[in-house]
Amino acid sequence: MPSQTSPEGDYAPVPRQGWWSRNWKWALPVGCLGMVGSCFCFAAIAVGWGYSSIKDMDAYTDAITEAQEDPHVQQALGGTFKPGFPSSTQVSNVNGRSHAEFVVPLDGPKADGNLHAVADKNGEAWTFSTLYVQVEGGQRIDLLDTGDAPAGEPPDTHEEVDPEGMPPEPSEPPARKKPGQGSDIEL
Repeated sequence: MPSQTSPEGDYAPVPRQGWWSRNWKWALPVGCLGMVGSCFCFAAIAVGWGYSSIKDMDAYTDAITEAQEDPHVQQALGGTFKPGFPSSTQVSNVNGRSHAEFVVPLDGPKADGNLHAVADKNGEAWTFSTLYVQVEGGQRIDLLDTGDAPAGEPPDTHEEVDPEGMPPEPSEPPARKKPGQGSDIEL
């Protein structure tokens, strides 16, 4: 008896391969790049949101305004300057009290510097406990100086520090507290 043959004979079509078998060479790199791109976009959105929230914070805008209006800062940095991306930023809010610490690089035409600020908010207004500009040359300009100098003398807002940015050493060590006295805890 003759052998069974298909109607097409020896020219029968080969079964078709699956989608992955046909397209893996381009689908694998595109999928990996898509996942990496998604992670990058998510990180960029998070950083942008954080940066915009810091720039919209009243403490940041108040500190930049104080620095821009101070004639000593304008003289040291060479006129108008551009604030950069805040670094070393810490903001906390506990029981209606806010605390912010940040450093903002300042880019001026004559010199660069850093604006250092520490502020607390209890209610509506921010109160700065630290606000100064550290110029690259070692000059420190205190923006909280009230200018209570004797009559006829300009207020001294320039405090020299060594090039590493460390303030001068105090001549006497600070007084030590006795146990049980002078507690920092408010009840």
